[in-house]
Formats: sequence, structure tokens, C-alpha cells
Amino acid sequence: MVEGKPVRAYRLTLMLEADSIRELADALCGLADRAERGELATGVTGGPSSGCIDELLHDTAQSHEYYHAQLREYLKTRAAT
Repeated sequence: MVEGKPVRAYRLTLMLEADSIRELADALCGLADRAERGELATGVTGGPSSGCIDELLHDTAQSHEYYHAQLREYLKTRAAT
């Protein structure tokens, strides 16, 4: 059933840099807002105090239940080795 480690329906790969922890937090809040509005996909954004490269992947075939079934199977195979 599971060949490798299962992944959830949404996966975000992110490289974020900022000049301060406050700028980092602000940039993360901005990303969260964009994701919630459906505006986050793949891109490069930045300003004077922060910048990021992001890629949002969505596997429409993956569900919460199927992910957990895959995870249980994966963990069984790991325990057997």
C-alpha cells in the first residue's frame, strides 16, 4: 500500500529570511493570510526587511483518512525492520 513516507494533501516548501524576528513573524502572518485566501502557490516575494521563496503543493487525491491509513501502514513496515 505504501512505498515511502506518506505526505499530507498540502505541503509547503519555504525558504524565508528576515532582518529581525518581528519581520520574520510578519512575513509568516502574510503567508498565512495569502494561503487562507487561496493566493499562495509558487513564487518569490520580498521587501526591504524580508524575502521568501515558496512552493505550495496540493494532492487533490489525498484525504485525511487515507493519509492516516498510509501512515499506519508505513509505521508497521518501519517497526518490522
